[in-house]
Amino acid sequence: MDVRLIRWPAARAQLDELRAAGVPRLVVVDGDVVPPPPIDELEDWVRLPADQADVRVRVDTLAERARGKAFPQLSPEGVLRHAGTAVALSPVEHRLVDALIARFGAVVSRHDLMDAAWPDERPPRNALDVHISRLRRRLDELDLTVTTVRGRGYLLDTLSDNRQQVAANG
Repeated sequence: MDVRLIRWPAARAQLDELRAAGVPRLVVVDGDVVPPPPIDELEDWVRLPADQADVRVRVDTLAERARGKAFPQLSPEGVLRHAGTAVALSPVEHRLVDALIARFGAVVSRHDLMDAAWPDERPPRNALDVHISRLRRRLDELDLTVTTVRGRGYLLDTLSDNRQQVAANG
């Protein structure tokens, strides 16, 4: 997968699009501008003027990370595909998974998930928990998991990546 170079802050909208699409990206930051905080492992930044060797190492690292990360694919019809398997999702599950995939491997807040799943209403507080619980059972067969990050939200990742993180953290 190709790594895209994005000029910051000039190409802010393009950065948002690439983040949403899960494209690996190297943010090239102008002089003394504050860089955006990376939202996942497919993003890094370098400040201008930058040494070509530094840029090459960062691009190669991002490309390697992208190769090791198999992203799930969600169709407009609500079919989620990953690891050679597919499941059909309900409309609410589709909106939840869409928000989780946009930040694949990173935490999505409960608030953001509630807004994504129910944009025009506020369901009972436990509605999100119920849908996440159902979603977890459906995603298990796809080698995907939704992990609760206490006090922060939920994280969608592969089961194998999740097991490696748990083993590394002890």
